[in-house]
Amino acid sequence: MRMPYGSAAESFGQASMGYVATEESVTQTLAFLLGKLGQVASGRFAARLAPLGLRPRHCALLELLAHAPKAQLELAHAIGVTPSVVVDMLDELEQAEAVRRVRDSTDRRRQLIELTTKGRRLRRRAVALARETDEEMLAGFDTAQAAALRTGLLRIADSAGLFGSVTRPS
Repeated sequence: MRMPYGSAAESFGQASMGYVATEESVTQTLAFLLGKLGQVASGRFAARLAPLGLRPRHCALLELLAHAPKAQLELAHAIGVTPSVVVDMLDELEQAEAVRRVRDSTDRRRQLIELTTKGRRLRRRAVALARETDEEMLAGFDTAQAAALRTGLLRIADSAGLFGSVTRPS
C-alpha cells in the first residue's frame, strides 16, 4: 500500500518524494512516530509546567508520593533511575517546597520523602496541565477515538513495562 505524505511527513522534508510504501519509510513506523510525538507532548507539557517551577520529570515523583511517604531508593527503583538522579530531583522539589525529607519513625537511619501541602497543590495543578496537553494533542479526535487511542497506548505501555511498580493510570 502506498500512502501520500501528510503534514507529519512533510515536516521531515520528504514531501518532494510524493508517495512511499509504508514499509519503506521509517517516519511511518510506530517507533518513530511515538518517539517524535513524545517529544512534542513533553515539550508542550514542560512549557505549561515551567511557570510552576516544575519539569515533567518531577511529576512521577509527585505522583508516587501522593498517597504515602517513600524512601529515596524506593522512588529510584519505581521510576527506573539511579538514586543520585532522584536526589537531584528531590533537591529541586525541596527547593520548590513541594517535598520534605523526614526520618522514618520505625528506622531512624532512613529518610522518607513526603509531599507538603504545596506539593499536593502542585501535583493537582500538574494533572490539570497534563490534561490540557492531552486535549491539545487530541483536538482532532472525537471522544471514542481518544478513548481508543488511550486504551491502545496503555496496552503498549503495560507490555513495555513502563509502569513497573508505579500505579498504572486508569
